[in-house]
Amino acid sequence: MKGFKTCERRLTHLLHSGIRSRRSPATASIGNMAPRLSDFEKGQIDALHRLCLTPRAIAARLRPRPDKTRPSYKTVERFLKNRGEKRVFKKPGPARTISPKLERRLIRHVITDRLTSPEVRIIAQRRKFFISEKNRVKRLAFAREYVHKPLSFWKNVIFSDEKIFRLDGPHGYNKTYQRTRGPEPAPTMRRHSGGGSAMFWGAMSWHGLSTLHRVQGSLNAERYRQVMLNVMMPWALELPWRLDQPDCPFIFQQDNAPGHAALSTRELFDTVGIALLDWPARSPDLNPVENLWAIVSRRVHWQGRQFMRLDDMLPVIYDCWRTEAPKYVEALFESMPRRLQACIDAGGRQTKY
Repeated sequence: MKGFKTCERRLTHLLHSGIRSRRSPATASIGNMAPRLSDFEKGQIDALHRLCLTPRAIAARLRPRPDKTRPSYKTVERFLKNRGEKRVFKKPGPARTISPKLERRLIRHVITDRLTSPEVRIIAQRRKFFISEKNRVKRLAFAREYVHKPLSFWKNVIFSDEKIFRLDGPHGYNKTYQRTRGPEPAPTMRRHSGGGSAMFWGAMSWHGLSTLHRVQGSLNAERYRQVMLNVMMPWALELPWRLDQPDCPFIFQQDNAPGHAALSTRELFDTVGIALLDWPARSPDLNPVENLWAIVSRRVHWQGRQFMRLDDMLPVIYDCWRTEAPKYVEALFESMPRRLQACIDAGGRQTKY
């Protein structure tokens, strides 16, 4: 029993004096905490940080301590963060979609285009939409089938689509060109989700434009059928169509959105007896109403105009649809053969339209 107490005293003495005395001053710390950075190490970090090195690279280049260890990159990162000097390394991001030469041409174009503002000009730089091989073949087949149709055929087609308008600016536009010379551009604001938005359904025919209908919420199959019954059909039946087609005086075009392609929607058209144009998927460049919506959007946000409330924007949208849009209907219908020929020349891929 006496020998056991003696061993216990010796072990306690070694733990409190012998082992602690063997530690180097540079690594002495409280408990198991990591050693602090010395002034020399802080100077090394500052010097390497000025060379635009990452914290991991800085930690690898620090001079080893007497115990052959180095501060971890987390220690270096924490030191730079606490001093407010942490460098943010931005990712390169996607490749440029246009060349510098084309960008200069766009800037010159928006300066002279009458549909853009004199100070802050916003244009659409749309990214190339993905077209699978299956859809490319369908687009090409559609273009070859309808490219030789006369204008009289397209005069009996109704083109339709939806459009979202935002308070802060045109929806779907992701590039802003500002004039570097001249007066200072007006300040703009960017809010979450554009500050608010409104969706509209509209259609165009050779004989005129439909009533602009605002869609409440998302356009599912049920809401879309109500738009067809209450808005599109009463308007379309009053147009002066040809009398040699009493059963189906017009052909209706719509894209392949879920609400449009739903089985219940197809059954509605079959019941009423409306013929549908077999529209290929992923083909907004072939639909002239897309260009009409772009014109209306540019007029609504003329000179970089933004709105604080939906009540301020809605009257402007209705007025542009009623006064400005009808000026371009005939020219857009006459462009259909050129659109289809451009699709054929591109092999079914995206066109300039």
